[in-house]
Amino acid sequence: MNIKQKLANPLFIASVALLVLNDWYLKQTFSNSFTGKLSDFAGLFALPFFLSALFPGKVKWWYSFILVFFVFWKSALVQPLIDAFNRIGLPVHRTIDFTDYAALIALPFSYYLFNRSKVYSLKPAFLNIIACCSALAFVATSMPPGKMESFNNIDKEYHFDFSRHELIQRINKFQVEAVNKLNNYGNGKADFNSQTGVFYYNKQKDTVAVLLDYENLKSQDTILFKTTYAAMDITGDEKGSSIKLLSVKLFIRKSFNGDHKQEAIKFFEYAVIRNIRK
Repeated sequence: MNIKQKLANPLFIASVALLVLNDWYLKQTFSNSFTGKLSDFAGLFALPFFLSALFPGKVKWWYSFILVFFVFWKSALVQPLIDAFNRIGLPVHRTIDFTDYAALIALPFSYYLFNRSKVYSLKPAFLNIIACCSALAFVATSMPPGKMESFNNIDKEYHFDFSRHELIQRINKFQVEAVNKLNNYGNGKADFNSQTGVFYYNKQKDTVAVLLDYENLKSQDTILFKTTYAAMDITGDEKGSSIKLLSVKLFIRKSFNGDHKQEAIKFFEYAVIRNIRK
């Protein structure tokens, strides 16, 4: 018996279609709590059904895994992982709303349907089309529609009551922490070039972090520090220090209707300034 044929079940296909319709149209058009929860219900119904059909014999395991993962994903515990992905330019978004747990009711219905539904007799070509389209639908839900935007001429300053040397040390510290989170949660490891002070990811194609060498910079009055997503001036002496944000980039979701520039600055303050002030 070919369990994969269960993917031809009309209710499974309908749940995937609803997921795509909601994520690519309804959310963007209405953007309310109902459309947000609709994706949770459709996804929790379709995803374990899909995985169980592709990997026969692991039905209970997949449904249990999706249950635990959803609970974890909707909690504050996953925030460090989301921060790590966003720092390297992978736009991952979710909203903490414990009422979303109501969507877990879709799991037992999906489990019941999977075990009771009949095996269909579609041709392999049509079955593969369903499988591929379903996989794309699940991936698309984690990458909301939008684009990377650049904002220049910001010139917003942040002042600290510690020395420039301490500021540089703190900048390096939180960058190393970000790299460690990426190594712990990502699908690979960041490589460090000791000559340039740069952490690379994905076989040196992506710059993850750039460590500042204070000994080579201490004679400069102003340090221009550029990363992949921000440029800033670092100034100060032994009594205090400052960062002037010059430009910043951020992935802006299509559904976001606020001030894009202020959203980018807000993210910079959360991802950088907050970590420096710790």
